[in-house]
Amino acid sequence: SSGINAEYGGRTELCKQVLNDTWRSYPCWSEDSTFSGAKKTQYEEYINKCDDERFELDVVIETNLACIKQLEAVQKKIDNLSVEEVTRFRLDNKLGGSSEVIGRKAIKRIYGDKHGNIIDGLKKS
Repeated sequence: SSGINAEYGGRTELCKQVLNDTWRSYPCWSEDSTFSGAKKTQYEEYINKCDDERFELDVVIETNLACIKQLEAVQKKIDNLSVEEVTRFRLDNKLGGSSEVIGRKAIKRIYGDKHGNIIDGLKKS
């Protein structure tokens, strides 16, 4: 294998500019390593855990912001439509964005088991 992945479908020009299709990373160690020099103190463990939790929270915040921006853009588009166009307007599974997953995950995180009803309502309204 040359290390270069096959072409992926659905890539925009921006995706082609910023996504890595060439380099691969193969970790050669693990945080669970039993190597005695790699042992962490309990304080280092807490710091690493806190860092991991903060990273996950940052991902959640960014996902929610992306969903909000996506839905705000849809609202602006609807505001500029005629009454007839508004009656025909329907959101697709991407909820006005470029990904079916981002908006759905954010809405599920906020509304829990009712997320399906919320998404259906957005698509029908």
